[in-house]
Amino acid sequence: MLTFSLKVPPDLRALRTIQAFIEESAAIYGFKNKKIFSLIAEEAFLHIFTRLKKEESDSLITITTESDEKYFIISFKDKGMPIGSEKELSYMEKMELAIIRANCEKLSWINHGKKGNELKILIKKPQKNITEYEIPFEISRKNEISTKNIIIERLNPEDAYQVSKLIYITYGYTYPNEDLYYPETIKKLNETGKLVSIVAKDKSNNKLVGHYALEIYGNPYVAELGQAVVDINYRGHGIFIKLRKKLEKTAKENGFKGIFSQPVTSHLKTQKTNEKFGSRVCGISFGLTPKEFDFRKMDIKPLSQRETCFFYYKPMIIEERKISPPKKHAGIISEIYKNIGLPFKITDGKDMKKTSLMDSNFDYNWGYGTINVKIIGEDFTEKFSVAFRELRYTTKAEVIFLNIPLNGTSLDRIVDFIENKGFFFIGVAPYLIEGKDALRFEYLNTLIDTERIKIYSNFGEKIFNYTVKEMKKVL
Repeated sequence: MLTFSLKVPPDLRALRTIQAFIEESAAIYGFKNKKIFSLIAEEAFLHIFTRLKKEESDSLITITTESDEKYFIISFKDKGMPIGSEKELSYMEKMELAIIRANCEKLSWINHGKKGNELKILIKKPQKNITEYEIPFEISRKNEISTKNIIIERLNPEDAYQVSKLIYITYGYTYPNEDLYYPETIKKLNETGKLVSIVAKDKSNNKLVGHYALEIYGNPYVAELGQAVVDINYRGHGIFIKLRKKLEKTAKENGFKGIFSQPVTSHLKTQKTNEKFGSRVCGISFGLTPKEFDFRKMDIKPLSQRETCFFYYKPMIIEERKISPPKKHAGIISEIYKNIGLPFKITDGKDMKKTSLMDSNFDYNWGYGTINVKIIGEDFTEKFSVAFRELRYTTKAEVIFLNIPLNGTSLDRIVDFIENKGFFFIGVAPYLIEGKDALRFEYLNTLIDTERIKIYSNFGEKIFNYTVKEMKKVL
């Protein structure tokens, strides 16, 4: 990933240099309209220049441009007076950035403490979505299907558009993971190893009729199974089972300690399949997917509320886990480890480190936030409160998930603190935090009707009852 950087003083004479810098950076990533990037550069620079002049600050302004699989990212950083959240800006201040808002996917102000302020702009890179490809009309061959013609293999990058097509045909435009509508993104994710796509192909017509993937985002210990879809005309031929077998074999070959998946609770089929393959419930995620998600052509009505999913885990390697559970949840945590088949040893919690390490992020497509705590330090309450306020009040996340390491630090006081903030216990996730097992909590900023949740397994029922009881305590 290319990153370019430019430092300028708060001087209007620097504007043309900034405009040229951003225009040429954008051109590298395929943008044709230089004029709009000239306007974006001007609007952002003048906004920061005006603020710094009011503060009588001579802070340098650092402009960086970079890219990920989906976005061209422009950042303006300065060390002027610490900024507040977006909601604290005046109407006129917000209007100053009207051009940027109209042309970007996301604009955010970030306070980095001693490192200063950042205005971050995400602009979707030019690429075709599946409806923009010229794809020949295909006649249904449902009555001619032969399982002898179906092969299971790794995705050929040239067939990425067929994955997008499968998603579109099955879900319309309601599938929360927007990446799957862009063949170039699917291709890039597979090339970089962030996604391992396994597909089912009908050799008689070279048509992809199924897709299932390992999602790998920076965690070498566990991978998530997801993005499963089978062509409606090919269902009932055991394709999903074949994809799952190949996927588990691939996970073992890649050295993962385990795999997890999050089957929905609006029906029982995906839960049942996980149980059949030896995956077991170790938690639940209330309201994980947005209610706009539509199981098109799957005989399931569109959701009337956010979809709740169980958290399933299957070990690829059996090794003892050392854990330091909080006393109030130690009983159910022990039962979870026994249920998923991982031996464990309870150890005394160590003293806290001096400084906490955590990160938080908000998924705009799915509408939920996540706080991942890597190290619990003496400043935990302060850092956690900042991350929580940002997700709760600035991004207005409907759901917030919290992952805390279950290995090492004594957690009793920490758990009391976060539960007083409105979080409740939802389970355990082995190896989730840089190889450490995670204790999972959740905060709801939306209503979930738990009566609608369908449960397949007996242990799933036990986890559900326990977590709902905890939920009601904080609500």
